[in-house]
Order: sequence, then C-alpha cells, then structure tokens
Amino acid sequence: MTDPGRLVHGDPEVILAGLDDAAGPEEMLAAAVYRTSGHVHRDAGAGVRRQVLALDAARYGNRELARDIAQVAVRQETDDPWIVQWATGSDLDSRLRYALPVPAEVGVLATVVVEGRGLAVAGCEDGTLHAWDLATGSRYGKAVSAHTGAVRALTTAVLDGRPVAVTAAYDKAVRVWDLALGELVGTCSADDDSWVKSLATGLVEDRPVVVGACVDDVVRVWDLATLSQHSEPLTVRTGFVSALTTTVLDGRPVAVTSHSPELGATDPITGEETVRVWDLITGRESGALGDRPDESTVFADQAYDRTGDGGSDGGPGRCASLDINARAHVLVTDPASECPLAVSANVYEVHVWNLATREQVGEPVAAMFVETAAVSVLHDRPAAVVAYTHGQVEVWDLSTLRQLRPPLTGHEAAVRGAATAVVNRRHLAVTGGDDRSVRVWDLDGERKTGSRPAGHAGSVTGVTTAVVDGSCVIVTGGSDTGVRIWDLDGEERLVEPLTGHTAAVDLLMTGTVDGRPTLLTRGGRHKTVRIWDLSTREELHGRSTGEYTSSSIDFFAAVDDRFVGVTGEGRVWDLTASRWIGVQPRQRGALALETLEGRSVILTGLREEGVHLWDLTTGELLAPPLTGHTGEVRAGATGMLDGRPVVVAGGDRTVWMWDASTGQRIGTYAFPSRIRGLTVAPDGRLVVGFGADIAVLTHRC
Repeated sequence: MTDPGRLVHGDPEVILAGLDDAAGPEEMLAAAVYRTSGHVHRDAGAGVRRQVLALDAARYGNRELARDIAQVAVRQETDDPWIVQWATGSDLDSRLRYALPVPAEVGVLATVVVEGRGLAVAGCEDGTLHAWDLATGSRYGKAVSAHTGAVRALTTAVLDGRPVAVTAAYDKAVRVWDLALGELVGTCSADDDSWVKSLATGLVEDRPVVVGACVDDVVRVWDLATLSQHSEPLTVRTGFVSALTTTVLDGRPVAVTSHSPELGATDPITGEETVRVWDLITGRESGALGDRPDESTVFADQAYDRTGDGGSDGGPGRCASLDINARAHVLVTDPASECPLAVSANVYEVHVWNLATREQVGEPVAAMFVETAAVSVLHDRPAAVVAYTHGQVEVWDLSTLRQLRPPLTGHEAAVRGAATAVVNRRHLAVTGGDDRSVRVWDLDGERKTGSRPAGHAGSVTGVTTAVVDGSCVIVTGGSDTGVRIWDLDGEERLVEPLTGHTAAVDLLMTGTVDGRPTLLTRGGRHKTVRIWDLSTREELHGRSTGEYTSSSIDFFAAVDDRFVGVTGEGRVWDLTASRWIGVQPRQRGALALETLEGRSVILTGLREEGVHLWDLTTGELLAPPLTGHTGEVRAGATGMLDGRPVVVAGGDRTVWMWDASTGQRIGTYAFPSRIRGLTVAPDGRLVVGFGADIAVLTHRC
C-alpha cells in the first residue's frame, strides 16, 4: 500500500478495491492520497498518475512521500520537467471515497441499494443519466440519453429485482430506465397540458409505485409494474406543490408535500409553510402537520442491525431527495431507515418536521441558499446532509439542529443533489453539482488534517508573485474575500490574510510604486479597488473609479512601474494616465501582460488558434504559435527557465510549458482540479492555483 512504484504503475481498479484494508498511519495516509484523485488515476497513464499522486501527497503535507513518488521511473521523462515542492490542502477531506467526473452539471441525484449493492444515480443538465457502484466507484451499466433537455426530477426503485431510475423533464415524459442495461422499460405522463416537476417512489401493498407532483396541482401515483399497460394513475388534488417526498408513517405508505407562497400557503411575514401528508393507498390527506397522534416512532440504524417500533416499507435502501424550483425548495425523508423526520428548506431557512407527532421540531434554522438535502440515521441519531449554493456540504444532528460532523469539503461550485445510503455497514453520502462531479463520502470517517498547510476557504481567483524585502512571496486572492501572502518555499504563511473586501477578490496584481512593492486588488459587489504596501501590509488607499472597476477589464498588470488594466481583446488602459497604450494584438483571449527579456509582452490564447506572444509596443508576434495543448486555455504567464524564455498556459486541469524562442513544448503537468491562475517566480519556479489550493513546482534536476 505504501510502495510508490505500485501506486504509480498498479492497476487503479485493484488498488482502489484494496484501500479499505489500509492499516496504520502510513498506509491510511497513502490510501487517502490515492482516493483524493482516484477518478483521475482510473483513466490516466503512469506519467499523469505520478504527477497527481505526488501533488496530492504534498497537499497532505507529506513532502517525503511526494518526493518518493516523483522519483518513480516512467516513460516520456522529457515531457515532465517539474516536481512538486509543496502545496496547500484546503480542498482535501479524508472522508472522500470517490470523486466521479460527469460530462455536464449534475441537477438531481439519488441512491438505490439492491441485495446489498449500493448505486449512485445522477441526472445531468445535458439530459444524460449515469450510475456508479458505491463500493468501488466504478461505472454501473451504460450512460443513457434520458431526455432531450436537462433531467429535472429523478428517483429510484427496485422493479422485479433490478434497480431502475425514474426521470422527468420539460418534455413532459416520465421514463423508467433499467440501470444495468441502460434500456427504457416504461413511460408515462401527466395530462396533455401538464408535466411532472418532481418525483418520488414507494411501496403500496408490496408493489413499487412512482409518485409525481405535476404543474396542474395534481399528484399522480403510477404502478411501476403496469406502466407498459397504460393503466390509469391514482390522482390526488393537492394544490400547488413546491416539494415532494415519500415515507412510511404508522405502517402506511404516504406522500409528504410542501406548499410554497404561490397559493398563500406560506405566511409572507413569518415564513411558516404548510407540509401535508397523503395516504398513497386511499389518496386522502392523513392530516396536516400539527395534528398529534397517540404513538411515535423510534429511530433505527440499519448499519447496526437495530429495529424500531415503526413499520418498514421493505423497499430499497435509499434516501428520497428532491429539490424544486429556482428558489431551491427542498423536502426530504428517509423511508428506508424508518426515520419519522422530514426536512424542508428554502433559500433562507431550514425546517424540521416530526411526522410521527405532526409537529415542527424546534425553531427554523437560518441557512442561506440551501440547494438540497438528504435525511438518514447516523449511529442512532437522526441526521441530515445539507448542501449549499457555494459548494459546502454540512452534516446536521436533527435532534439538536447543530452540526454533527465537520463540513464535507471539495466541491468547487453549487451542490444540486444529495442522497445517502448504507453499504457494507458504512454510512455514505453522495453529492453532485455544477462542478461536474459526483462525490461519495464516508460519514463514519474522521476528517484528518495532518500537517498540511491550509489555503483559501473558497476557490483561488488569482495568483501572482512579488519580491518583498529581498524575499520572493506568493500573493493569492480567493472567493472567501481574503488575500493571502505566502513564503515561496512554503515554510509558512507570512501574515494573516489582508482583509477589507466584502466579496470575492476577482483581480490582483503586484508592482512597484515609488520604489516600494505594491499590491493592487479588486473585489466586492461594487468592484472596490484597494492598494496595499506589501512591506508594511498596510492599505494605502481605496479607489472605485470607472477605470479600475470597468467590467471590460479582464486583469491588471504592471508596465514601467505603472498599473494598467487589460481587456479580453488585449487592449491596455494606463490607470494613471487614463489612456490606451501599446498596440492591440491580432488575437483575442488575452491571458497575461508581463515583462520578458526587458520588453512588455501580451500572451493570448484561443483553443483553435494556439497560444501567441506579442510585443506590446510594436504589436509584433515574438514566437511561433504555441500548440500541442488540448482544451480551453484559461491562464498564462511568461518567465525564464535555465536562461531561456518560456511561456506557460493552463487549461481545464493541465498546465503546458513552451520554449518561447522555438515554440517547442517542453513540459506538461496534470492537476485534479480546474486551473484558476498561474505565474512564474523570478527563480523559475511555477506557482499554480487550482480549486481552493496552490502548488509550487520546481524544475526537475
């Protein structure tokens, strides 16, 4: 498990399958390092695995393991000129089991457990449906094109012993898919003038049913086994439903609906909403929450073979989870674990309902921009996985309404889907969202921080370097509003973050003003510009003029000790003289304006046209087109390496380097997350911002 050669050259499927057997600190660290980017290792060659493994070992603070991995021999050594020196680990979470890439944003998510095998199912914005084995992280069945537009609703069930997914979209069709074969096994729909906006499944008299809330204010219940016979559904006139789920209450299958402000069901002053319960056998309302029955139900945790007094639906082990409307209304239960709680959320607060007592549990909890949630029982405690627009995922104890575990970190964008499952006695959470990934988490694990340096709490938005009092430092900006200053050798973060911005820092640049190292930052809703003396870490003054805050400025730069703004077309605006300077390049997609061999140069890049280097003063093309990269170029920089000028560019998850004189590509480095920014330090070291972290790469000797 700790052999670097085996980690680099071994079959990823074999290694991933054996990570649960890790014992002792060294093996457990190696397992965490491998799992961090397991989705990369599966499809990569040994060279890319070596790079990413060394990077992730450095992110965990183990430079010795990173060095040992980097020394493993692989082919094409000449295309790998760098080794990682150090990196931050803000995006790491040792509870992550798998990060599974998908081709589009994930809109809805569900899980299903059949004969002990757990599956995660994701519906995407491009209309495709994907499934994975929760134990191994491997693909299950075939990806299918479920709809012509985005999958808007998704639920799962077991039909004749086989796992199926039920999907709905704006095309008005509800489709049932055999997940193993990737084949359509049934369809249904609402009336001609209606369509299904949310879905759930349950068991009615031991027969699987699908429940759909429709835009005509009707909830329809279809028998899954007889869909091909076009049987008439049970119809329940509920009024406008903003969210829907199912569970078992007092031994009877029920649908639980939440009703939003559209029909006045929510008090606009107090924010109180109506949650109603409907009997799926009779179609009648079982009683609005607030009517107290005589009996209550205790919690049961499947992973520990405990049972409760409440009835079981006998269905597949899965958490029904649905998020509805742009306002992110959510209503979730866990019918499999006999949990009598429902959690509902809107963009402002979360409510917890006890379905057994028909009462709201505690006061609403303020929680801005909740996107989705899932309910389960974790070690005999009712728990909820709550996900947010900004990518954070929290685990709540529903009996205390406090966090039960540290937040799950790793998503780079809004989380749109969440579900839970118990597989091999492990409590798992599954999340997916706009960063085009589905992540599987071990809720029984501990988040080990180790000795890794912490970076930004959100995505890195910019990276630059400066020389301060004779020492080279890294300056980074982030979506967490902070500006951080790092020692280039990674021994320490020099000072506390520079504060003052109230929103993400979108631009930053270092230069020299009156002979002193100076930092220019821009951020906040009003694009406030702040200027800092890097020697004293004091703010000199703030500006919010049109020249500094113009949305046409893509980045700041420094030319002859003057700050300038550069547009996407490569036009350069002198912020001191308030005039355009230089010659606009003949290619769009400006990436950087820097000084190379004594002249100011603009770096531009478009996917189909390659990367180009232009003289700012004359507009002359200084190097042959730089090609060989794949994907869109998002960041660029120039510098000197072993006495020769080089150009560096970053794409989605790869950094490329070229010799600026010959146009020859001289190296690549793979990263596990999107490249957010990069720069070349005066001594030739490469600084890369990716996800919420930064890494420093040095030249391989």
